[in-house]
Amino acid sequence: MYAIPKAIMRRWLFWSTVPWLLPQALWVKRRTPRFAAPAGAERGHVDVAGSSSARLRLLGLGDSIIAGVGAQAAEECLSARLAQQIAHRRQRSVEWTNVGRIGATTSRVLGALTQRLPSQPADVILVSVGVNDVTSLRRREGWSQEIRALADTLAVHSPEAPVLFLGLPPMHVFPALPSPLRQTLGLRARLFDETLASTLANHSRARHVPIALTATPDMFCADGFHPSPAAYALIGAALADQLQIAGCSRITPRPACNLRLS
Repeated sequence: MYAIPKAIMRRWLFWSTVPWLLPQALWVKRRTPRFAAPAGAERGHVDVAGSSSARLRLLGLGDSIIAGVGAQAAEECLSARLAQQIAHRRQRSVEWTNVGRIGATTSRVLGALTQRLPSQPADVILVSVGVNDVTSLRRREGWSQEIRALADTLAVHSPEAPVLFLGLPPMHVFPALPSPLRQTLGLRARLFDETLASTLANHSRARHVPIALTATPDMFCADGFHPSPAAYALIGAALADQLQIAGCSRITPRPACNLRLS
């Protein structure tokens, strides 16, 4: 008897439920509060007293996570938290720049936001994309091609920088999403995360960094969709764990491992 491959079964399960879940998705979109990014979240710096070396340059690129939605102040956004961790561990000043847009898909990041990259190459790049591709029903085949193109673009812009692609979040625990929409989007996010990992598996500079977020109330901001300041602090520390600080000015990535936030 012919067995249907698991990947095909999961794909069929998702697309078969879309017509039934569309009214619920529209209801969630109408009722979910929309928060802006905090003022000053485009750039900042963390200075280390007594450091005579040039500041390391951290670049954040992507969606609302990079823009800082959920943080109450610029220093609480994810790039700032990562910069603080790098500065503390390396004892070297760090300047961070965010090129983010709320609601940006990977296509928008690749086509528009990469045109706004700083002229100077970065020492570390953090990328957050994928959630808006999940909710906009993007097909994974085309999305994988965009991920590869984005990784290649960033490798050309900053040839020496590790590029950390934040894994897709566990949407099946998002408080803003009711059942069964939560489970369906959660399944879809897991499939996209698998695609992200496989797409970047052999890339020279880019790495997939999966994140497992424990669904405690303090891990989400008031919209039930974006990380809270506490979550950003935990993710920033977990990302810093992925970076092996070399004796020279370069920062090189360790092999990706699963990061559990609790």
